[in-house]
Order: sequence, then structure tokens, then C-alpha cells
Amino acid sequence: MKKLFLIFALGTLVSSCGSGPDVCDCVNNAMSIMDPSSYDADLQKECEEYANGLNDEDKAERALNGLECMTN
Repeated sequence: MKKLFLIFALGTLVSSCGSGPDVCDCVNNAMSIMDPSSYDADLQKECEEYANGLNDEDKAERALNGLECMTN
């Protein structure tokens, strides 16, 4: 189950770099998917749409930044 959350969170990270939604907000939201009171579907959609517009280099940078959010 933890691996599923990690994969989902990494996908969200890649989905979000630059002037879009804050990567840590995206990660924290993705990690709270099992808690409906904390999960924000609109933020998730915004994170995913933003990530889809990034080039591969920006996606990789965003993913690294997201991993930092998970360790802090």
C-alpha cells in the first residue's frame, strides 16, 4: 500500500514545477487521498494539468523537489 502511495505521489510531483501549484502541496494532497476530509480533488487536477505541460527536464526537477517534501 505504501508503494502505491509513493507511486501516486511521484506522479503528482511530476505533474506539478515552476509557477504552477506548489510541489509540496501536490505531494501532501496526493498522500492524503485515503482521507477524504484532507484530499482536494481540484488541487490534484491542477497538479496533474500543470505537470502535463512540463518538458522532461522540468518533470525530473519537479520530481526531485517532491521527494524532498516527503523527507521533511
